[in-house]
Amino acid sequence: MAKQTMNEFLQQVGTLLYRYLRKRGLSHEDAEDIVQDTCYKFLLHKDGIRSDIVMNWLFRVAANQFYDLKRKEKHRSTTDVEDIPLVSLTNLPEIQLLKKENAKSVRDTLESLSTMQQELLILKYELELSYKNISSLLNMNENTLKTHVGRAKEKFIKNFKEEFDDGHGSG
Repeated sequence: MAKQTMNEFLQQVGTLLYRYLRKRGLSHEDAEDIVQDTCYKFLLHKDGIRSDIVMNWLFRVAANQFYDLKRKEKHRSTTDVEDIPLVSLTNLPEIQLLKKENAKSVRDTLESLSTMQQELLILKYELELSYKNISSLLNMNENTLKTHVGRAKEKFIKNFKEEFDDGHGSG
């Protein structure tokens, strides 16, 4: 019974991590590899991880592997990144007015933000996690988190509008 519960937990976590990694632009194969490796590392070290930070630990391991992979790939082109639309971010009311921009512009704008701001926007608007879940995942105070998400959203909108204006010669 306990093994089934652990298996169910890892399936749920694996699905969440996979969706997060795909939204960050990883291929299906790379995302699966990182999720599998993260779950494996968890099983190896689970006895040494406090139960109140398990989700934070899993997310950090997966995120760090994502960053490592991106550093290694920096010189290589990732062709399928544009295939993964950041649908929810394009549906922000302020962005809706500028909807003519394609998914690549949204991704370029997202990538102009800090790593933490990218994570926050994807977790909140793409994966539609609650502030409570995100604060637990990132081990961050919920009110602080709301402030950071708000700032990330403002910066995203500002950068998107600037890119839109630059690309369409306003003046």
